[in-house]
Amino acid sequence: MKFIDGIAILGALAWTPHLITLLKNHFTKPKVRIITSRSAELGFTSFGPIFNLHLAFSIEHKDIVVSDLKIRLKHSSGEERIFEWQGIKQNVGNMKTRDAGTMPFDKEQSVLAIKLNQTQIEERFIRFQDVAFITSKKKYDNHAVKKITYLKAEKKYDAEKFLREPEMIELYNFNKHYSPWKEGEYIASIEIQSPEEFILVDNIRSFSLSSIDIEELSKNKDVLEADYKRWFLGKKDEELDTVWHWCNPTLMKK
Repeated sequence: MKFIDGIAILGALAWTPHLITLLKNHFTKPKVRIITSRSAELGFTSFGPIFNLHLAFSIEHKDIVVSDLKIRLKHSSGEERIFEWQGIKQNVGNMKTRDAGTMPFDKEQSVLAIKLNQTQIEERFIRFQDVAFITSKKKYDNHAVKKITYLKAEKKYDAEKFLREPEMIELYNFNKHYSPWKEGEYIASIEIQSPEEFILVDNIRSFSLSSIDIEELSKNKDVLEADYKRWFLGKKDEELDTVWHWCNPTLMKK
């Protein structure tokens, strides 16, 4: 064996442990499979466009921490919106009562992060809201808060009269004209983030909204002002809770 060949072999051997590590990391990279309910729940309330979904995650190779969760909705017209998780409800068991029998016991979780493990598949009900709506609405909220602060400082604040102030009218109009739902097909891409690398599969779904769906959702615009009134004045004993109209389109795998 020539001296130069020996050097080459030694160099290759030196790289072998590193290569093994790279291969091991690749084939043991966490694999996250998305499992969804057969339908989603979407609507439009005082909190803007809402997209609620029952989700479960099947994990392979090793556990993973999810630090962010989004749904990217793309309409057939090309319009795209991003919905971020705002709340998580998880069923942790059943509670027995004398009167009502067995009742499910749910736990609210923070949306800061969730840990997914390989040993069990847990279903979670996750509430998503339109990111652009939340960002844009802050301007109108701030105007209303400043007006309230001013009126209270002048000892002129009256909750019922304030609901007819220009700042509140602007807030109503912003909400009413923001409803994004349109007739046609949507592609929903479920996106997750984690501090470590992972493989994501089965995360694309599609659904369609009909003209009847849009008409039904539009009825929520007539409820917005009444809902704000309850926020400021409180709910009277004889009043019913705010009734919002929701749509439950069937989700299809893509």
